[in-house]
Amino acid sequence: MRQTPDRSLAASSAEAVCFDPFGEPLEAPQAGCASAAPREGAGYRTVAAGFWALALLLVGCRVYLSDYPVARTVASVGEAVRTHLAAAF
Repeated sequence: MRQTPDRSLAASSAEAVCFDPFGEPLEAPQAGCASAAPREGAGYRTVAAGFWALALLLVGCRVYLSDYPVARTVASVGEAVRTHLAAAF
């Protein structure tokens, strides 16, 4: 939850008002009011780095294999299988 000073609700400028995730002020301050945002921390950075590494790997493989002869071979095998299945049924 974020913690911001609200001069209209606080008795002095040193007090702060906590807000819920929807932006509504909380009536009773909580102990974890000034905690870090949920997206901060080593876990979030690790997951984000893993996601982008996987995304770059997949894009790199797609670019590398786009002109590779194996891609055409796989496509021709797929076409042959499709033709044989169409002839069988």
